[in-house]
Amino acid sequence: MNQRGQSTVEFVLLVPLLLTLFFLIFEFGRVFGSWLLITNSAREGARYGVTQTFNSSADSNIMTVASNRARFLSVQQVACQNNQGQPPTGSTSCIYVSRSTDSSTGDDMLSVLVAYQVQTLMPITGNIPYLGRINYPGFITVYGQADMRGEQ
Repeated sequence: MNQRGQSTVEFVLLVPLLLTLFFLIFEFGRVFGSWLLITNSAREGARYGVTQTFNSSADSNIMTVASNRARFLSVQQVACQNNQGQPPTGSTSCIYVSRSTDSSTGDDMLSVLVAYQVQTLMPITGNIPYLGRINYPGFITVYGQADMRGEQ
């Protein structure tokens, strides 16, 4: 039998699948790395907030610390629209600072939520079964939240 070109046909059939797999791994790494940085920045902001005087005027300082700790990401020092972490129109990130008092112990509680939209690079657009419409390039929002008790 004549099997000339068989390896070329196999190569052409496998390259799109291998490239898709490669780009998915790359995107997953970018999103996961961004999530780690955002989670750390929320934790650092909350830690800073509980070691300072417990008042609402320090919220801008907490936002500054959280923004500066998100190394390699440009987290904007703007407040989220609500406690769900929705960035305001025109922003790609936000920080939400919430203060409360624990009713059972009377301890002051501080919660810092950082939301960041990771801009995706993988060029895929279309309908994927069971997932719905995928629109790349777009963004994926990652959230980092830290809750801490105030120090006395």
